[in-house]
Amino acid sequence: MFSIFKKKEAPILTVLVNGKEVCSIVKDELPVEKKPTVKCDARSTIEFIDSEGNKTTHDLGNNSGWFHFSVRVHPNLACQADCVITDSKEFNESAFKEGKATGIRLQPFFLSGSSTDASIFIGRGLFKRGLHFNGTVTPGNTVLSCVCDSCQKSFLIQSYHAGFSNSGYFYSGSGKYTITVSDHIEGSPAALSAPNKDPLSKLEGMLPEAPDGSAFSYLNPFRCPHCSAPYIDFEKYPEDRAGEYYGNYFVGSELLSYEPVHG
Repeated sequence: MFSIFKKKEAPILTVLVNGKEVCSIVKDELPVEKKPTVKCDARSTIEFIDSEGNKTTHDLGNNSGWFHFSVRVHPNLACQADCVITDSKEFNESAFKEGKATGIRLQPFFLSGSSTDASIFIGRGLFKRGLHFNGTVTPGNTVLSCVCDSCQKSFLIQSYHAGFSNSGYFYSGSGKYTITVSDHIEGSPAALSAPNKDPLSKLEGMLPEAPDGSAFSYLNPFRCPHCSAPYIDFEKYPEDRAGEYYGNYFVGSELLSYEPVHG
């Protein structure tokens, strides 16, 4: 005898906030967006678990309030997620547009079963990873949650638009510090263009040491703060450097600035 009950489809993605399920997605729903709202204290986490048990976890930092999440899964099994944090359970989009709320954009990833080889993104820049988008300016009140390719831990970063800021940037050898240099200073790397080698080298020699004693250099990687593995690996992929026109620094750290001393 045939059952009149249809077997429930297993989810391809389950999303938990602080260990509690807030939404799930099945394949028949694709493409889909789910919008759970959750009240969270500081140091909360969001966890994505796919059909094979693979987990992607993000630490949401010291932010607290009402987290208005957007979780989107596309037909190619790419998952994009972000959230806006407000003081109210009711989402007010204008609060974010007016800079009165903070947004967190989570690093996209692929669910099990996708034909995309995620290893092609290891060490690449934020545009290739889907954390910034050409032709669209990332709002200043949006922070990015990255996931280390090596240790798989997440970390929050702040980006600034080097072109709009009229300044180049350099990462320290340790990957812990970022220094900006006005584009009025000879050798400062302008956004979307390859720098002249000799003036760049001269400028690198003039930059101060980072607070930890490491040197700043144009092709230094931006590193994971947990394990120091290269995250944006400009040494391996120097062709990405000119197009990465956002400089990055860790949330809670100081963005350094170089001011030449004139005799």
